[in-house]
Amino acid sequence: MQHDLLHELSEKVHSVPAEVGLAVRGVDIDVQLDINSTQTFRSASIIKVPLLAALFWLNEQGALDWHEMMPLHNSVRTPGSGILRELHTGLELTLRDLAVLMIVLSDNTATNMLIDRVGVERVQQFLKLLGFCHTTLQRKMYDFAAAEQGRENLCCASEIADLLKWMAQGAIRATDGAMLVSDAGCEQMLEIMREQFYRDQIPALLPDEAKVANKTGEISGHHHDSAVIWTPAGCYTLVVLTRGFEHRRLAAPFIAELSLTVYETICHHRQDSSR
Repeated sequence: MQHDLLHELSEKVHSVPAEVGLAVRGVDIDVQLDINSTQTFRSASIIKVPLLAALFWLNEQGALDWHEMMPLHNSVRTPGSGILRELHTGLELTLRDLAVLMIVLSDNTATNMLIDRVGVERVQQFLKLLGFCHTTLQRKMYDFAAAEQGRENLCCASEIADLLKWMAQGAIRATDGAMLVSDAGCEQMLEIMREQFYRDQIPALLPDEAKVANKTGEISGHHHDSAVIWTPAGCYTLVVLTRGFEHRRLAAPFIAELSLTVYETICHHRQDSSR
């Protein structure tokens, strides 16, 4: 099954005028697929997934209280996706509120407020504990001056797929085995991701029986999606990163088609195996 699926996905990847990084990880089924999965891409809002995990790590360490309040100031309003930039100055939100907005609406203002609160260095520390070599947070959202100085947020498909796999398995651990985020924290993260507003890529063509928790990302020719998918045949993670599609209207159907191919192959294989 894996060989045939890898061949079909590779053909689809090579048929488009874009670079594609793809990774599939079985959570409770035996599947692992990689196509350019360690190739580094600008992460766009995909970086919000490891940032969310780092926040839960800090919470479990006692370094962050989800009930802590942060006021909305004009100085932190950030363009792009989200709703906070439209709301009134002085509005107070809990860190938990900000985390939900960061994922569900991909709110850039909420994201930057959280980065201000915990610091880039703490997130980088978390990524190093995971042993990640390619995924990195080096700047806030829409900080193009930092990007021009070479401080860019990056990721690769394999590391994000692994992180989502550990989340779905209920334990995120450091390379030395130390627990970073517990089962309770992992489930809370998945609950937030299940409420995702942007569902026109990985979830778009899947049937209702497939349950999806996902996070998208988009910036200057980069179009991404990352997800945990629960199916009757089992649970797996899928990450698709792209660079070079001219428009989202071309990238989104392509990612949706890849997702459907993975879903159908895994489900049909399980059905055939059970006969």
